[in-house]
Amino acid sequence: MSQDTLSDVLRTVRLHGAVFYYVTGDREWAAEAPPSRDIAAAVMPEAEHVIEYHVIVSGHCWAGLIGESPVRLAGGDVVLFPQGDPHVISSAPGMRAAPNVSW
Repeated sequence: MSQDTLSDVLRTVRLHGAVFYYVTGDREWAAEAPPSRDIAAAVMPEAEHVIEYHVIVSGHCWAGLIGESPVRLAGGDVVLFPQGDPHVISSAPGMRAAPNVSW
């Protein structure tokens, strides 16, 4: 195994696709995601596991697991939810939203 752990992991993981959503917020906003196992069949049929992540392009927001303290993120930050846990991203800590999973 090399010193570059990420490269070693990427050599062994088989990625089969991606789904992207663009979220933009103004003033007060929140986007909440259900557990990925609840939506996996709809967004990635035949996938064994769905990993969710968010890239903050500009501005700032708060992100965290449901029931946990969120962390502040700013442009250039990436947050990864490798187990597909339910989470929320919002303009302020403590905000919630109903997950929007319509197809």
